[in-house]
Amino acid sequence: MSQPVEVVDLSFGPMMLDDLYLKAVFTQWWATFGRGRSSEPRPMIPCVSGTSGTSSGTSSAPSAEHHYAHAAERHYKDAVYLQDGGRLPNADYHLGFAVECALKSLLLRFTAATMAPKKQGKPPANAPWVSDPVTGKVSHDYGHLPWVTADVSLLTHGRSAARLSAALANLTAFDSWSVHQRYLDGTAVAETDVSRRRTVAQEILGLHEQALITGRLQ
Repeated sequence: MSQPVEVVDLSFGPMMLDDLYLKAVFTQWWATFGRGRSSEPRPMIPCVSGTSGTSSGTSSAPSAEHHYAHAAERHYKDAVYLQDGGRLPNADYHLGFAVECALKSLLLRFTAATMAPKKQGKPPANAPWVSDPVTGKVSHDYGHLPWVTADVSLLTHGRSAARLSAALANLTAFDSWSVHQRYLDGTAVAETDVSRRRTVAQEILGLHEQALITGRLQ
């Protein structure tokens, strides 16, 4: 006998992206054929794999937003494991990357940010960037955390994304986080800071996963 399908509540935090895809498929099927069928048209749920393809149906390599989405989940799971095991410095390090990758995934999916080469004939960029609409030159680069208000304003500009706006306001929890802390002895990492950053990371990753299902920022 097959096992029942478990419905995962997003409020409990990030779930596996494979589970997320299965939930999206089941939700679409239930809306069409199940008891919850509605006469109103349902929006198509975007593919969470992030792979791109051609009109002939041939898929290409996974996109940058695909990699960022999966990296966000991977870093968050490692951070939780390490924090629960008392490895605070490394947990803190992974939390920063979890949030950074989730935000970059959202930037590439919902804004004009791109990974395209910054100059003709050059390789693709290493991080999302935005061009000036007048000059076409780079107006903003999205590197490592911490980010200032201007860095995240593109995500909420022109949108009524109240939950995302509130979550982004809490990015101040990462003001003292640095990618360079991997070279330090870890004694400066406080448990209260790690716990606060974990809470913020959980909220942002939850909103990220919800955006993959609904196709919009909330």
